[in-house]
Amino acid sequence: MIEDHPSSHSDAADLHTEDNSKTPGWDLRDELRYAPLANLRGRSESEEAKALVHHLAEQYPRGGSKSAKAYRQVKTRSGFELAIAAFLSELLAAHGDERRGGWIRCSLNKDDRKGQAVTQRQFANVRDAWVAAGLVEEVKGYPGWFEFGNPGPPRGRMTRYMATPKLLAACVAYGITPDNVNDHFWIEFEMPRELVQLTSPPQSTPTNRITTRLREEVAELNEFINQQVITPSTIRHMGWVRKFHMAHHPDFNWNKGGRLYSQPPVANSNYQNRPESERLRIGINGDPTVEIDIGSSYLTIFYAWHDIQLSLTKDAYRGILGPSEIDREVAKFWVNASFGNSSLLSKWTKKLVDEFEKKLARKRLPSHGFDPKSYPMRLIREKVLKRHPLLDGWGGKIRGRVRDWSDLMFAESEAIIRTMLVLKRQHGVPSLPVYDAIIVPYKKDEIAQSVLSEQFRIVTGVRPRLDVSRAWDF
Repeated sequence: MIEDHPSSHSDAADLHTEDNSKTPGWDLRDELRYAPLANLRGRSESEEAKALVHHLAEQYPRGGSKSAKAYRQVKTRSGFELAIAAFLSELLAAHGDERRGGWIRCSLNKDDRKGQAVTQRQFANVRDAWVAAGLVEEVKGYPGWFEFGNPGPPRGRMTRYMATPKLLAACVAYGITPDNVNDHFWIEFEMPRELVQLTSPPQSTPTNRITTRLREEVAELNEFINQQVITPSTIRHMGWVRKFHMAHHPDFNWNKGGRLYSQPPVANSNYQNRPESERLRIGINGDPTVEIDIGSSYLTIFYAWHDIQLSLTKDAYRGILGPSEIDREVAKFWVNASFGNSSLLSKWTKKLVDEFEKKLARKRLPSHGFDPKSYPMRLIREKVLKRHPLLDGWGGKIRGRVRDWSDLMFAESEAIIRTMLVLKRQHGVPSLPVYDAIIVPYKKDEIAQSVLSEQFRIVTGVRPRLDVSRAWDF
């Protein structure tokens, strides 16, 4: 199958990684659409990885045919095993990223593999064998219009692949999992060419006065952070891309979304996808770090749109439903999930329950057996609105137009990025954004808090409550 070149804007990589609770409509279509591009340049490093690759080459010979024989010649066998290692490493790396569902996309255009260590034929032999053996799930792509009269769509889509439980089990037998793939394989990632991306729907980014400034700011931050030493070595931060959403919206003017996303966008290498307890062990230039979080970020911005300062001393969610930590988390989850919706939530769905349980697990709170019947949405709504009656207007016009999650995200991202630029330009302080928070060297804690508070005020008109977390808090 002939497909578009990987750099084609019709299928640009790494376009969307919002938190599911704040992004409506996230489903299998999104997982497939935003699957990262595999470049097939990985290699096995540990003895366990080399043994696993050797086993897979013997057990599942080329092509997937029942009569296929394993390679015996050293040269051809080494090429086959190289293709196995490259494909396997990226499948495992992607499988750890729950937002993309474990999918990767690969070009089947033979011209795209010219001059590469893994040839198109070597990859095809591995792919066909693994699809036939049930080691990978495949969603076939399709070509675009390549000649007059072709009835197909104007833009092609690459084929998607995901490791199956059978392949994961074979890896576990050698002590290799998606969580430790970086300990066993070297994966070569590429930085996207476009630093300012448009998503939902994905499209090419035009060049104008605004996008030129946006690209220059991201490039400036990328150049600065790449001069720093970030530890541990398992973190593979290459730089950020800034992503804007809903370009089709009539109110769009580079003012929807706008967060910075660390590259590469795979869970096991990306610091933004790691639990807070792991992020707090990140070092910058040998110094420990702190994470400064904008407390109740979206709710603070929502209040600011009504020219009201949310309390800087009182927790916005505590005590609404009850005294326990889970009571607080339910109230917070309901508010943020409602912001991701066009109106306030009215019922629990399996998807919402699953996402909430994941949030509890990440916060090290009891997550199994959460019973939504103990928290009827009607009761949650009633009690939250008693504390925050302004929320009853969500979904209606605010300051003359209807606002949505992408507007909240833009205000938040502007405050974060402006803070990073001020810290870099005026104080020489590096920082790592985590959506509504920044990680900075602990010695620069007070400077960073002061700058973040001021930049948030400039963007929104109000001050945020800042929460500081340190490794020794865990």
